[in-house]
Amino acid sequence: MIKHHLHSEILLSYAAGNTSASESLIIASHITSCSKCRREVETFEKLGGKLLEESSAVEVDSSSLDNIMSKIDNDDYSKNSSDVLVTSDIFKNIPAVLHQYLPDGDSLTENWSKGIGGIKYFDIDLGSSNQNTRARMLSIPPGKKLPHHGHEAQELTLVIQGGFSDENGSYDAGDVAIEDENNIHTPISDAKEGCVCLVVYEGNLKFKGLFGPILNFLKI
Repeated sequence: MIKHHLHSEILLSYAAGNTSASESLIIASHITSCSKCRREVETFEKLGGKLLEESSAVEVDSSSLDNIMSKIDNDDYSKNSSDVLVTSDIFKNIPAVLHQYLPDGDSLTENWSKGIGGIKYFDIDLGSSNQNTRARMLSIPPGKKLPHHGHEAQELTLVIQGGFSDENGSYDAGDVAIEDENNIHTPISDAKEGCVCLVVYEGNLKFKGLFGPILNFLKI
């Protein structure tokens, strides 16, 4: 059962089309399995449609409709694609909207990059060089404790498989952890399953403790 949801402000921004490509990806992935947040998005969309119906008509550029339709056609992470979960053994329960960006292999993380401490990661290319947020998949071994750190700006973490815990609580598959520049925490992955998650973030991590200056210099 999902315990940690996205804030209404984030869902409203998504429904209005005001989120970045990376943010849209993690929100669409979350509402695949979260009926509560999906219903909230639908409510915001209906409200927006109602407001448009009641608003006065304005003159627009003749190319506006073509531009809008082109954007819809190229929107690979649209809300309609978030209704499907991939059920193959390798990509089990990964939203289709997310699965399309992951590399094929004999295992989920076979073609991901290797980090320190057994961590593997894969940076998702959304083809949006002007976006200020980035998306990264992380696979963390069972019982792995990450360095104590803070954040330069907002970070959203969606648990795909397994889970983790920190000073703010425990997070399982489908849960979303929301951090910002005011939060400092030490995540620990599930002792049995580890954690596979999608992380969307701005800026860099701000590591604390003895090795903090070194890790900050490396801009991990």
